[in-house]
Amino acid sequence: MRDGLELLVDLADADIEWLLRHGEEVQVIANTTIVTEGEVPSHLVFVLQGLLGVRISSLAGQRLGTLGPGEILGEMSFLEGLPASATVSAVENSLLLRIPVAQLEDTLAGDRGFAARLYRALAVTGSRRLREREAHWSGLFAGRESATGKCRDVWERLEPGISRLKSLLQEADRAALQVGGDVPTEFIRAIGDGFPAFIRELNDTIGDQSGLEASVRDEVGTRVQREVLPYLLLTRTAERLYAKPRGYAGDFLSIDWMYDDVAAGTGRLGRHLDRAFLDEPAAAAVRNRRALLVREIQRHLDATPDRAVHLTVMACGPAREIFDVYEQLGDPSHLHVNLIDIDQEALAQVNAETERRELGSQVHAHHGNLVYLALGRQQLELPPQDLMYSIGLIDYFNDKLVGRLIDWAHGCLRPGGELILGNFHPRNPDKALMDHVLDWRLIHRDEEEMHALFENSRFGSRCHAIHFEDAGVNLFAVGQKR
Repeated sequence: MRDGLELLVDLADADIEWLLRHGEEVQVIANTTIVTEGEVPSHLVFVLQGLLGVRISSLAGQRLGTLGPGEILGEMSFLEGLPASATVSAVENSLLLRIPVAQLEDTLAGDRGFAARLYRALAVTGSRRLREREAHWSGLFAGRESATGKCRDVWERLEPGISRLKSLLQEADRAALQVGGDVPTEFIRAIGDGFPAFIRELNDTIGDQSGLEASVRDEVGTRVQREVLPYLLLTRTAERLYAKPRGYAGDFLSIDWMYDDVAAGTGRLGRHLDRAFLDEPAAAAVRNRRALLVREIQRHLDATPDRAVHLTVMACGPAREIFDVYEQLGDPSHLHVNLIDIDQEALAQVNAETERRELGSQVHAHHGNLVYLALGRQQLELPPQDLMYSIGLIDYFNDKLVGRLIDWAHGCLRPGGELILGNFHPRNPDKALMDHVLDWRLIHRDEEEMHALFENSRFGSRCHAIHFEDAGVNLFAVGQKR
């Protein structure tokens, strides 16, 4: 925490100690709203680690900029006593320090030195931010005509495909009305063909490998979202991924629904669009990785027949692959599992399943913050582990934090033990849909990037192996402790 606060060079050590002593350290996951436009913040917030995005409603929620370590949130409202002028949300999992405004104001009233240093720090931060915004907007407006022309050209390439998809859905809805509410079979097939065709076109046109500047992709993506999202909100699965009721898209229930592969939704079209979405490679990859992990766990069980295998799942979610393994396992005592998750509802679900299957002696759930564990701010006593893995965790984290998590896992493994990390690959054909329509932005990594993560960690070498699930969208990097 001190590292983040010391970026505010005007503060004395005593000032930092006061902030650390009276502040509340909070870890937020990606897409969590921290400051809401139009509301008066009750806390002054210091960014210790991570990245936050700033948006304002008058620009249709477009991101104006980002805030990183050393930045302060709510300082304008603190100084002026006015509501926040922008909404600030986490772009990635971030670590914050929240200071109650009322308590801070009382302290500053009695400590003029602290007050002078803090107000100067706020002024310098605001001045620096203003200069950065001026430089940003100057560059933006300097090339505005060119950027506008590019956006128009890209939109003209995409608009026919969007019109075809919308027309198809409207025709299917009218046909359903004419026959009592059920979409005719020929339209169901047409949706099953037309939806993926549009998603491929979208990814080719504004995906990361399109060659377009990020600003053009984002602007066109925002327009695509306005056109397409209302239809996807009729589905059960895509609607939850967009809504993020647990604070992030891939929560335990979203994963459970993709595992079950049962389409559902609202209205006449919802179920059929949900079916088309569940058939997309990204959703198929989620289902496939379950079987891949079952095979990896079974490999360790087969290699260690004479003793119990110790396994830890990081960000376990519904942990369905674990219960799949126990269904095939003749002797449950051969496998001891620790499940770690920050979501109490996910843990409640796995605890209920553990109790139903009478596996209480073998499966233990832990309410743990993996960011805190990686940073040494939380402790979890584990026996030496044979295997540790995460399926859908690190694609929310930047490289630095992933490196810390890898180092923590390395310390938990026995010699010869393995760490498996799953990540979406950049060739994911649904990435543009996820980024621009569902606001489900993940860090995609290729093989070389995964090798570098392990090479720069305590493992000190490239991955022992890299596996892909059958859709080729999720890769799984394996590191072996020497």
